[in-house]
Amino acid sequence: MRAALRLLATATATVRPSARFLKPGSPTGLTGLGTHPSPRSALLYLYNHTLDKLKQIPEHSLYRQSAEALTKHRLAIVEQYVPDGYDAWQERARKLLEKHKSDLTARQFDGQHARLVEGPDGRAYFIRQMVPPQDWRDVEWDGAVLDPHFSWVQTGEDVVGAVKLEDSDKLLELDKIRESDPVAYRQGLRDLGIKMGGVVEDKSPVEWESEPPLSAEQIAEMEARIGSGLIEEVVQVAEGELKLVDIMTQARPWEALEEEAPEGQWTYFERKE
Repeated sequence: MRAALRLLATATATVRPSARFLKPGSPTGLTGLGTHPSPRSALLYLYNHTLDKLKQIPEHSLYRQSAEALTKHRLAIVEQYVPDGYDAWQERARKLLEKHKSDLTARQFDGQHARLVEGPDGRAYFIRQMVPPQDWRDVEWDGAVLDPHFSWVQTGEDVVGAVKLEDSDKLLELDKIRESDPVAYRQGLRDLGIKMGGVVEDKSPVEWESEPPLSAEQIAEMEARIGSGLIEEVVQVAEGELKLVDIMTQARPWEALEEEAPEGQWTYFERKE
């Protein structure tokens, strides 16, 4: 389904230039798997970290040899595709990083969990955990405030903090609509919390510019060369491979067994002439 949509987007690119690019989060045709916002940088980060961690495994290990060969092959493919305007963006990002590095390493950035990581390849990766906005109409009201920003509000009954007289009046007004309109009730609590200083909008003064996206045609060509399904599936496989390397280095299966197998244990199963 998505491949057909890509072909259609490429064909109509002269009419709608924005159709040349895939919309992040849009359906891919696979349940639960949305379009990745920046698959190129994600794969570069995952592949380089995988290769770096594979160095902890002995060179004679067949797992290391096969994993390195596959990872290097796919990394070489990904590095060949560069989005339009990448060099100019890289220069802007470098200047922004030098000027606001302390802000970019904060736990919260633009309302999202984020961190700045330096990869083994020398690149700086800005990893952001995208949290979709929650629609309170889809949440069943159970009497508790479900907003994670409400660290000072435990339930709808008790409010911790200095409450001014006008704020007390506002709380009384909100309490009247608690059962009839829980959505407005919670939104009013949040607005009041921000005013009181108990709830802080976690937004950095720095506006980070994301990497220019690859075109739909570039992604389709990359998928064809890698040959492992959609690019989002390739990212998931790369994430699993990185986790597997961690498990292998912890288990150290290349070392001798703690309890050696008894001599002749497998003799019965040998194929004899």
